[in-house]
Amino acid sequence: MARSYTSKRAPIKDVNINFFLYVYRIMASFKLLCSKCKREYPIESKIWKCYCGNFLDISIHIEESTDYFEQVKSRIHTMWRYWELLPVSRKCLISIGEGWTPIIKKNYRNTVLLLKLEYLNPTGSFKDRGASTLISHLASIGIKDIVEDSSGNAGAAIAAYSAAAGIKCRIYVPEKAPHPKVLQIKSYGADVIQVSGDRAHVHNEALKAAEKSFYAGHLWSPFFIEGLKTIAYESFEQFGDVDSLIVPIGSGGLALGIYKGFRDLLEIGAIKQMPRIYGVQAEGFTTVYEILHPGYRGEKPSKILADGIAVPNPPRRYQIAYRLKETHGDIVVVNNREIIEALYRLARWGLFVEPTSATALAAFEKLKENNIIERGERILLPLTGFGLKAIDKISNLLG
Repeated sequence: MARSYTSKRAPIKDVNINFFLYVYRIMASFKLLCSKCKREYPIESKIWKCYCGNFLDISIHIEESTDYFEQVKSRIHTMWRYWELLPVSRKCLISIGEGWTPIIKKNYRNTVLLLKLEYLNPTGSFKDRGASTLISHLASIGIKDIVEDSSGNAGAAIAAYSAAAGIKCRIYVPEKAPHPKVLQIKSYGADVIQVSGDRAHVHNEALKAAEKSFYAGHLWSPFFIEGLKTIAYESFEQFGDVDSLIVPIGSGGLALGIYKGFRDLLEIGAIKQMPRIYGVQAEGFTTVYEILHPGYRGEKPSKILADGIAVPNPPRRYQIAYRLKETHGDIVVVNNREIIEALYRLARWGLFVEPTSATALAAFEKLKENNIIERGERILLPLTGFGLKAIDKISNLLG
């Protein structure tokens, strides 16, 4: 539904962020907002969290535009074809071809799976979308030196886009982070600091380093989430409406980004209702599931297979739970055996993904077995990371 505005429509100008864009009947304004204390900040503010300590969100207000997707058809086939809906100036884009990934339609178990090959992004994962948006923003406000903490894919994406932008980058990773991912991060010229201990300790060490730099952590950045919402735009443009989505939950940025993307589609009148969004967590890392299902206590497995979602305490966990519940979705918990079975099935379909990606199909199997997904539904499954990123783990599985 269209929102009301007090200001009149005006031509596009390169001005401060609290401006309106009007192109092909799209009008959008952006601001940084803290959901806890309700404080607002200009979008160009050099901060990564609210002064109260809470994470920040980017609020977008848009006007209905039923012909928007007709107008973008002739544009470049990257995620930046939707630039009006992203909070970054077009003069400062750092892009290496991210987005517009293909969708494979698979009829399986009386449903239609729409497998979006996010592992075909430049660094091999969906996180290139978030990195492109975040680094574009940081370049636009003059940031020259950043720190990030990541188990692999986000670190690789941030390192690659920082290299493209000429930004100095240091990535803090767990000591036991997958070797192929660490090697990939190093290849982009980033400084890699391996830290012993758990993921929380890695995060704390990165924050210490960021006292003399800028913290560009994907777990906290609202700009990273904004880039991920383009998956929703693309899936609609490529295949139309979907009934449900199933996405891995690590930091939760993917689920929140896709939620925002479909909310935007609802705002501009492209869709009539929100699809259900199901998140997937692995045994031992079920913080969001426990919010939605109080009393659950799972056991941590002896071996972590889906390292991409091995995030023990995501900062946005309550926000994730609320958004999933709002769409009538839920969290599905999967174990290593179920992940391995899904990994093999995807491989037999010709799709070589890392174990974290396979969790989406593993969750689909459980939802189907419990009759939560009905016959004939269209289900979007983003396949988030390429199998070569976890070749050491997959090699052990194959014996």
